[in-house]
Amino acid sequence: MMKFYRQYTNHTDDQILEILRNHKDYQEDAVDAAVKIAVERQLIHSEQDLLSPEFQKRKIYKFALFPEINNAYQQQRLTGSIFRFLYVMSFLPIIYGFLKYGKGELNQTYLGVGIGLIWFLLCILLRKTRKPFILALLFVFLILVLGAIGMNVFTPDNFRVLDLVMWIIGLLLPLYMLIYLKRLLEDKSENS
Repeated sequence: MMKFYRQYTNHTDDQILEILRNHKDYQEDAVDAAVKIAVERQLIHSEQDLLSPEFQKRKIYKFALFPEINNAYQQQRLTGSIFRFLYVMSFLPIIYGFLKYGKGELNQTYLGVGIGLIWFLLCILLRKTRKPFILALLFVFLILVLGAIGMNVFTPDNFRVLDLVMWIIGLLLPLYMLIYLKRLLEDKSENS
């Protein structure tokens, strides 16, 4: 409970009340910590207040391709996670480049490392500036790189099903993350 208590002391009153309103979705220790803080801040009188109708509402979760995030804290956390994913994506072409260096293919080495570094730098710029133009550059860059890889995958003499599966995953996963990030950044700018 102390871990949650230390974490929640930095939360606003609204955040604490939000935890209490959705207490059935939290661990028992997390709820206990939120109750203790709410009592200390005189937001509620005791744990018995959680039995009132205000705290008995339950969120109805429904499937959504891009779930709505109403809590600014959760939106910030999710945005950070997506950026971390995009940073990790930049290491894939860099690793590919180093593997090609081991085979003596310097052109492929420069290409892989260059693509990885460009992707990484665009992600850093996007995180710092939050400009839609940089996000559009990432979309275009992703499509160009995967288009070039796809030309190699789809040749009849070199076709393998596993390559096709990896190409599809390599396209859909970062594309989904970029689209979701775009929505989160738009939501954040509207709420600001």
